[in-house]
Amino acid sequence: MHNRLLWSLLLTALALNAVYGAVAGVLVPAQIARADAANKDVILGIVLTGSSLLTLVVHPVAGAASDRTRTRWGRRAPWIVGGAITSAAAMVTLGSAEAVWAVALGWLVLQPLLNVLEAPLDAVLADRVELGQRPRAAAFFGMGAAGGVAVGAAVAGLGVSEPDIIYTALAVALLVASLVFVVANPDRSEASWAGRMPARRAWAAPDLRRVFVARFALVLGHQLVMGYLLYIVMDFTGESVDAAGRTVTLIIAVHIVSLVGGSVAGALWIHRRVPWVVTASAVLAVALLIPLAAPNVAGLLAFAVVGGAARGVYLAADLALMIDVLPSHGDSGRDLGMLGLATIIPQALAPAVAGLVLVLSSGCYLVLFPLAAFAALTSTAVIARVGSPVRRP
Repeated sequence: MHNRLLWSLLLTALALNAVYGAVAGVLVPAQIARADAANKDVILGIVLTGSSLLTLVVHPVAGAASDRTRTRWGRRAPWIVGGAITSAAAMVTLGSAEAVWAVALGWLVLQPLLNVLEAPLDAVLADRVELGQRPRAAAFFGMGAAGGVAVGAAVAGLGVSEPDIIYTALAVALLVASLVFVVANPDRSEASWAGRMPARRAWAAPDLRRVFVARFALVLGHQLVMGYLLYIVMDFTGESVDAAGRTVTLIIAVHIVSLVGGSVAGALWIHRRVPWVVTASAVLAVALLIPLAAPNVAGLLAFAVVGGAARGVYLAADLALMIDVLPSHGDSGRDLGMLGLATIIPQALAPAVAGLVLVLSSGCYLVLFPLAAFAALTSTAVIARVGSPVRRP
């Protein structure tokens, strides 16, 4: 595995996730608020839910389509470049949207297009990275993803008054990063048709289902807390929205730095996947209980450090394990796309689950922490049953 593959993968993941962090996290909410301040919450919820539902279909379909693509440029490259070009065009258009319908339509088009790029990019790890190097590659990918969300949100926050400029900059960065990736890493993947496996048979593999369920539970638990972090800080401290927002920025920054550190550690030390995933999930469960014992900013910062490091190790080991358990190398795009739903679905469900829990508990935010820890422990128990990875050519 060449170092240029690792660094170009990090760069592309950084650019892609900067778009998610900036557009979904800051720019689209701000544009909707300007267009209809009175109904912004309802409109944003409808738009984000609608785009998530589209993604549930597009992500695995794009991965499966890239499996079956045969061109002189390989299987994945045409989809990566095509997704980048169409996403960039959609971003430039969305930057000038002012009416609610235009902003909504823009994001409903853009998020699926981003997944047309993302699904085959994920499959590159299965195509080109040998078994022993997968944690290292997964760590680079995870660092790019975490850093991209943070950078995108920060840049968008600074330039929220000039969305067209930010959209254009993001579009250029994504396009350049994707083209650099494709040029630096020529796609010569040509999986045999004989290696194909029907989706139903592939998903009958017990380990594949266990990895899906374990990631689903862990992401759900993590998002139950992170999705309501602003309100949790306000409840713990009594601060105003603006002051709590600054505190949340600090907590998230610490969390991401710890996550990157955990990813680096994972890249250096991980060889056997299952024990590391089990340990990281268990440590994250313990970290989620810290604010229960210390319901203040110090407790949240301790969670951010310990939980972030555990999450970083988890990302490096779990992505490598996901690739290890794929039953059909020729269908890696399809199957990784389906496994990707274990991240997408709980992210969409978490606000609804947390909202219901808060209603039933009369707005007690502390209840979210043991619930999230239980989800992480469930993930630990499921992943512990995964067998040793099968070494395939």
